[in-house]
Amino acid sequence: MEFELGRHTWASLQGAHGEARLLETALRELAEAGSREAAEAAAGRVQRVVFAQGLLCEASVALASGLVHCLWHRSEQSEDLILGLLSDISAGTVDENDPEVFGPVSGELCMAEICLGFPAYVEILETGSNTDSRTACIDLILMCGLSNPALRERSIFFLENALRLDALTGHRDVLTASIDELRQEADSCQ
Repeated sequence: MEFELGRHTWASLQGAHGEARLLETALRELAEAGSREAAEAAAGRVQRVVFAQGLLCEASVALASGLVHCLWHRSEQSEDLILGLLSDISAGTVDENDPEVFGPVSGELCMAEICLGFPAYVEILETGSNTDSRTACIDLILMCGLSNPALRERSIFFLENALRLDALTGHRDVLTASIDELRQEADSCQ
C-alpha cells in the first residue's frame, strides 16, 4: 500500500473542498484503524476532502487506486467504509456544465482503478460476514460490469451465484435488479 500511496503527489491534486494533501494520511489511518471510531474518523476526513454532491474531483482517481490497495491491508473495522467510499466514487459523475470545476477528472479513469479490485469484491461478497461490505460489493460488481465489457459476463455469473447464498436472502431484489441491468447493457452492446 505504501508504494501506491507514494505514487501520487497528493498535495498537487484538487479535492472537492480544496487540496487533497491530507488524503495520504487519512487512507493510511483508514486501512490501519484499530477501532471503529478511528476508522470512521479517517473515512470522514476522506469524505470531507473529496465528495461534493456526487461530483468527482481531480483526486478521485488517486483515491480510488489508494482505496483498492487499502483493501489488502484493511482492519476489520474499516472494510465496509473502504468499500462504501469506492462505491461512492463508482456512482460519482463529472459536472456536465463545468467538467473541471474540481480539477481535471475522468469517470472512466476512476472506474478503471476501481475495476482493479474486482476479485476482492467478489471474494468479500462470497465469504464476507459484514452485511454493509457485501452490499457495497454488489454495487461495485455491478459498476465494474457496466464499465468494463470484459467483466460483464463475470459480474452476471458472480451475482447469480450470490443469489444462492442464504446470507444474502435479504438482498435478492438488488441482486436481481443488478443482473437485469447488466444483461440489458450486454444486449445493447451486441
